[in-house]
Amino acid sequence: MSPESPLPEQPEFDHLVHCVPDVEAAALAYTRTGLPAHANPEYRGYRNGAWRLDTRYIELSSVVDRAAFLDSPYGRAMRTWQPRYDELVARGGGALNFCVHVTDADATAERLRAQGHTVEVLGFAPEGSPVSFREAIPRNVPPWAPFFVTYTPDRHTILARYTAPGRVNRGPHDLAGLLVETPDPAASAAWLGTLLGLAPGTSPTVVELPLGAVHFTEGPADAITALLLSEGAPPTAVIDGLTVRPLGSATDQARSKS
Repeated sequence: MSPESPLPEQPEFDHLVHCVPDVEAAALAYTRTGLPAHANPEYRGYRNGAWRLDTRYIELSSVVDRAAFLDSPYGRAMRTWQPRYDELVARGGGALNFCVHVTDADATAERLRAQGHTVEVLGFAPEGSPVSFREAIPRNVPPWAPFFVTYTPDRHTILARYTAPGRVNRGPHDLAGLLVETPDPAASAAWLGTLLGLAPGTSPTVVELPLGAVHFTEGPADAITALLLSEGAPPTAVIDGLTVRPLGSATDQARSKS
């Protein structure tokens, strides 16, 4: 089964969670870098924003009222991530993890449980919103590992009907993928491919996740370290602990280590 014909779950990149000390300042930094971003109002102790390309987005994430947040569904979903979240914000920010869209989060959870994973499934239905979603969250996995989401209605309908005007603005660049630094890139890529249900691609250190490939490079961080960009002469910059850089720089680095 090739990456172009995935499991019936049809895994695709959905979004990345970028923990930042201040959402408005981060949105301004993204915009100045050529990645137009916005900040949203606080909701139940949580404030976010995004560089929204289309159905995909980079979420700028900040807890502004700890007590209110921990008592919310979002706080309960993030409880095992909270120490890592706090660590990232304390040192100026960084990528927490990423989310993969699937057609049925419950089916994904059952598949992963059959592989021996512990998976928590949570439902979210924000008050007054026409949108709800379910997340399947594997626990006891590497800190960069994804979680999974299914939306109701589907995310293309959400984009067309319920996304506020002006919120979708890709700008001159596209997101080509993510860069993850791990001690053993090939082993990490193989593990992720199995988790996603995708067959190996042409490179042993790249998982060809549709809409956002995941590249692995050798290093001690065991974390997502960069957004890989394509189109329009992408910049190289560091925004709140997360590097943005051209896709070609990651492939050149991989060749230099081979």
